[in-house]
Amino acid sequence: MFNFKLPAFVRVFVLAAFLVAAVQTPTLAEITEPLEIVNETGRTIMSLYFVPIQKKSWGNDLVGSGVMNQSDKRSIHYDAAYRIYKIKVEFADGTSFTRKDIDLLDVWRLGIKSDGSYNKNARG
Repeated sequence: MFNFKLPAFVRVFVLAAFLVAAVQTPTLAEITEPLEIVNETGRTIMSLYFVPIQKKSWGNDLVGSGVMNQSDKRSIHYDAAYRIYKIKVEFADGTSFTRKDIDLLDVWRLGIKSDGSYNKNARG
């Protein structure tokens, strides 16, 4: 095709520029959005799981070693590559609920209700 060689310094410069651009450009899977989850259940939440609907496992408990009382909040970053999430909430009295249809398009705040419903506040 081409029978000429670029000088070594030009090849190094081009390679370095490419590597810098690749490192500084986040992949879609690395783009996260902030989300505030608020306990509006009137009950104590012992465990809270929030993952993309496609995931098989529930992942880490977002409450951690404490509890979420009424009006307590958890700020998380979710993977913007996924739009539909599922949530699992376990209460102090041993009851729980699961939702598998939470659409996070433009949502910054999610208020969880005791019946499994939720309020969404959109960005804007």
